[in-house]
Amino acid sequence: MKRARNKQRGAVSVELALGIPLLVMVILGGVHFGLVLATRHELGDATNYATRRAAIAGSTNPNQIRSAIADRLGTSSRCSGLDVTASTTVDGLGVRRVDVVASCTATTGVGGALLPFLGSSEISVRASMPF
Repeated sequence: MKRARNKQRGAVSVELALGIPLLVMVILGGVHFGLVLATRHELGDATNYATRRAAIAGSTNPNQIRSAIADRLGTSSRCSGLDVTASTTVDGLGVRRVDVVASCTATTGVGGALLPFLGSSEISVRASMPF
């Protein structure tokens, strides 16, 4: 009986040593995913705001729209490398629209080059408003 018990000695330590890296990766993945989603929400809000502002002003200047998005995001945003394109279209009913596509890279500070499988941090948002 004593002999069987000695064979199990250290099994918990081995299981813990094998399980902790997996648990840490799952936690880091969840944090990374949450931060990317929060950044996407912030970018979507800022893009909708800037698109509405451009439609009211009747302007499709991408620099002005980009400036409005950057102002709305603020300095504490995790969105870096902001790229904005703006265009006008006419839909099937003859309504002119301003279409804005904003994209950036979410800098979460989690994972980085260490955990590339966590997913892309590239975010792209589209907004459209009649004017």
